[in-house]
Amino acid sequence: MRDMDSPLPERAEVDRTLRDAAAEIAVAAGAEDVVAALDRAVSRLTAPGSAHELRIRLLEDTAGGQGEDEPGALLPIEVIAPGVGNVGILLVDRDTAAIPHLRPVLEVMSAQAALAMERIRLAVEVSRYRNFREIEALMEQTHDVVLIVDGDDCIRYASPSARNVFGTSALRQVKLLDFIEPAQRAAAEFLLRHVRAGAAGSAESRADWTIRALDGRAPVVEVSCRELRPGDAARDVTLTMHDVTAQRRLEHDLTERMFHDSLTGLPNRVLFAERTEHAVAPNAGLAAVLLIDLDDFGSVNDSFGHAVGDEVLHEVSRRLRDVVGDREVAARYGGDEFAALIQDAATTADVERTVVRLCGALAVPVHTSGGTVVVCGASIGVATTAHAGSAHELLRNANLALRAAKSAGAGQWRRYEPSMTDQARHSELRADLGRAAEEGALFLEYQPIVALGTGRTVGFEALLRWQHPTYGRLPPGEFIELAEESGLIVPIGEWVLATAMRAACRWPAAAQVRAPYVSVNVSAQQLRSDDFAETVTRLLAETGLPAHRIVLEITESMLLRDDDKVWHALELLRGRGARVAIDDFGTGYSALGYLRQIPLDIVKLDRLFVRGLTTSRRQRDLVEGIVTLTRALSLDIVAEGIETEHQRQASAATGCTYGQGYLFARPMPEAETSTWLAAGHLP
Repeated sequence: MRDMDSPLPERAEVDRTLRDAAAEIAVAAGAEDVVAALDRAVSRLTAPGSAHELRIRLLEDTAGGQGEDEPGALLPIEVIAPGVGNVGILLVDRDTAAIPHLRPVLEVMSAQAALAMERIRLAVEVSRYRNFREIEALMEQTHDVVLIVDGDDCIRYASPSARNVFGTSALRQVKLLDFIEPAQRAAAEFLLRHVRAGAAGSAESRADWTIRALDGRAPVVEVSCRELRPGDAARDVTLTMHDVTAQRRLEHDLTERMFHDSLTGLPNRVLFAERTEHAVAPNAGLAAVLLIDLDDFGSVNDSFGHAVGDEVLHEVSRRLRDVVGDREVAARYGGDEFAALIQDAATTADVERTVVRLCGALAVPVHTSGGTVVVCGASIGVATTAHAGSAHELLRNANLALRAAKSAGAGQWRRYEPSMTDQARHSELRADLGRAAEEGALFLEYQPIVALGTGRTVGFEALLRWQHPTYGRLPPGEFIELAEESGLIVPIGEWVLATAMRAACRWPAAAQVRAPYVSVNVSAQQLRSDDFAETVTRLLAETGLPAHRIVLEITESMLLRDDDKVWHALELLRGRGARVAIDDFGTGYSALGYLRQIPLDIVKLDRLFVRGLTTSRRQRDLVEGIVTLTRALSLDIVAEGIETEHQRQASAATGCTYGQGYLFARPMPEAETSTWLAAGHLP
């Protein structure tokens, strides 16, 4: 067996193994072929020479209970086919099933095996019947469409369920390709030729097709095909089509909304950052970033209400698009901040002329539908690639220019100048940060995480603060990046973990029911350190805190890298009982598919989603979709940034189990956490 501490396989190798196994399973002729495909996949993902055992037990074999020849050490994993239910059980020896990285892979492959076993069962049943009416009755039992296509791509047979996809089941002697979306016909024709050439065992034997149904619908189907009788001169092909329209639409919709602002429809910060990366690529022309901050926008919401504020934001986004044009990128950067990316600018003077026009456009009062007139100008910071070699540097320079513009007064704009980079302050903070922990300038505050249904506290998030002697109280955003640049993040992170664990050990005395957990933010640099997992294990032993009471929070950006150290550290710690949460979910770059692959226990929904729950139906639909996905994956979900009772009720209504925000409590010193728990805020 693979040792728990041995290196995990590369993610690319896991993906290739899953694809290869899916292709083999899709064309398996019998249960033994399915098991063989699973066995080969597990062999590739475990250490060479390690022993493992896999079996598939069908439901009809389980009526009398566990078979006498079934070893008691085998662990059953249900094999469930969508729309069909449980069709059997995948039996895996317990040592193999206990490998942390292998269990989710086995579950994915068991679902694929379920579909194959259902297909094989139907094929066996068809072979038993000679009466066509009985075959038709059997085909009525499955929602999947079964077609037999001859060598000229004409349909020889279509199961009755074809009417659900094609709008009719009367398809004999009809060209299959005529029903396929024109843009996909060439690929579909290649797939059929590929199968007839005897290459059915390859990944190309599966595809997604869009069908043009006779009733005007355009369902998306997942197609698997194989030769009906391998080697037969007739070259008939059998196709199984599974309708995945709703699934693909949800995946597309959720992913699309992750990159656009729900209120204005503009690209969000994540998509803007991606476009900026492309704009500063080698050999790209002059590019400029404009960061726009609405002056005193908070007073608009306070004076006229959020409905008027939203109207103003809509109008600002329209004016921004009108000024920069369709060729450029306009984005809502967050809250009352907007951004524009000007690509392939001719000269710096052209950029500045655009900025002047934008200042003028935004200075014009906004007349709302309710008759309110709102005067809301903007401050603008401008930076170009003339002074930046990367997207990060370009955005940083634009932010420095925006600060200068806001300092100059409302309605002003400033271009970035190299002198704006305050090297003296940077050097001072870097030197002071090295002594901050020793001098007691770093400290933690704790914000409760509560069950939305009962209001009881289930955990606390530990939040790092720095009381600087010159600049006062600094939040993490002011110095974490500096700590990472200087390498101080590792010792500071260890200090945070130790301090938070010791605090959590003192909570049981105040908690009368069950002690809350403590959640700690962890940087990628910490996770990549050679001994991070051992450091956490050591601190747990030294403090006596049970492993299940520590939650390690990571950001979505960590999911972008196939970093073996990060993944291995998370798997190792979860194997030892610790839990992992993804923080600010929805503001990063991750695809939803990652939730099924990463070692994860908790999803923390970003405050921007929570804020939109009370104002946007689309936002509520999106959150409900995310909650549905997390529940299917047995993940807990925490709604962050709950500030009002209305937001709490909306979060609970969408299915969020836990919440965190100022409605319940602001971050508090450790001394107040015991008082908080003793007052009755119990887990």
